[in-house]
Amino acid sequence: MSGVRVLGLVLAAVGVVAAIAPGWFGPLTRYPQPPADVFEVVESRVRGGMILGVGLIFLAVPALRPWTVSIPAAILWFVAGALIARLLGIAVDGAVPKQWLWVAVEAGLMGILGAWLWRAGGPAA
Repeated sequence: MSGVRVLGLVLAAVGVVAAIAPGWFGPLTRYPQPPADVFEVVESRVRGGMILGVGLIFLAVPALRPWTVSIPAAILWFVAGALIARLLGIAVDGAVPKQWLWVAVEAGLMGILGAWLWRAGGPAA
């Protein structure tokens, strides 16, 4: 297993833990003390999901070329990590309408990127 894959696994594991328990990574996730509102608590989980997304990029994007495949795939996996953490936060902490707006924006962006990758013939997974 290459060093990039190991780095991806480590980052993905740290991202999962940061999304599940954002209070453990206070400076990294900017976990509000005391919790301000539901939106801020969910957003602190999303910051952990972004670390998960970076780990997924290292795991899923094998090469940088061709750029027309690697850049959309990297953005897709980054947004996937954030979306996973956001949905976890909504399930655990509760939902506000603004969070559902962000879910729709992220899901729409992932749909556009998935269509781009499907049309380009690149690996989306």
